[in-house]
Amino acid sequence: MLKKLLAVLVILATFGVFGYYLYNNPEQLRSLAGLSPLTLAGLTLGYSLMIGINALILHWSLHFVGYRIRLLENLLLTGYSTIVNFFGPLQSGPGVRAVYLKKRHGVKLRDFTVTLVVFYLFFAAINGTILLLALLSRLSSPLAYLLTILGVLVIGVLGYVLISKNAKFRRALDLIKLRDRNLWRIAFGAVASIAFTGFIYYVELSHVSDVSIVSALIYTAAANFSLFVALTPGAIGFREAFVLFTQQLHGIDTATILGANIIDRAFYIVFLLVLFIALLLVNARTRFRFSANTDDTSNAPMG
Repeated sequence: MLKKLLAVLVILATFGVFGYYLYNNPEQLRSLAGLSPLTLAGLTLGYSLMIGINALILHWSLHFVGYRIRLLENLLLTGYSTIVNFFGPLQSGPGVRAVYLKKRHGVKLRDFTVTLVVFYLFFAAINGTILLLALLSRLSSPLAYLLTILGVLVIGVLGYVLISKNAKFRRALDLIKLRDRNLWRIAFGAVASIAFTGFIYYVELSHVSDVSIVSALIYTAAANFSLFVALTPGAIGFREAFVLFTQQLHGIDTATILGANIIDRAFYIVFLLVLFIALLLVNARTRFRFSANTDDTSNAPMG
């Protein structure tokens, strides 16, 4: 009885958070009225793909460290943690996943941390490469261009020597299991995640002004790095700071950046509200079906 009451209170509190946010940010809802059906469809597709690929990344990551959890459960968990990640500080979504997986499936915090480190290494490397290539393309001096390439080569050589000569680094490298197909699935997931995010930003930026796909990709790489230092819900303020700081690389003007971010916040909060309702319906249906087959509901998806 107490568990059901707590579940109802959590659901009501979540709706309350959505209502409070919309009440204090009415201009964001008004900004949606000017969006075309094609733009709305594009954003819905983009964010739906993001939920899907993040669920697959979690699925592959857990396989990588030896845990087998149903894909549907990973999808539900990803959806719930995505909602928490927006409203909570310090990108708290991973914390929600860690607590749930520990309590429900006995996933060790160390193993979960490994999955995060592996993904974020790929994620940071890909975004960093995009920004580096953008920087190189902006350099007008051949000497500066050459020095940048030499610097990257030196760092690469030093990294190789450090790993090959140090036993601790070699053991750490062995733990990564380079031959595990799930590792490369995670890498693919990182690429897909960046691509889908870039698609979302391109749709938003294009609604405000004409931008190229390359500019949107560089913009995306800069915005993605804000996730590592975000202290506010949804990285509000931090994302804008990162993309404004790298303005010389992507060449998108300030007015377009601010307009696109207003659209993004407005649409995303509505998307999360719809996602929350959908998760409640899917979870209730799953529990009902499971209860019809067995009296033991301990292995049902989260809720």
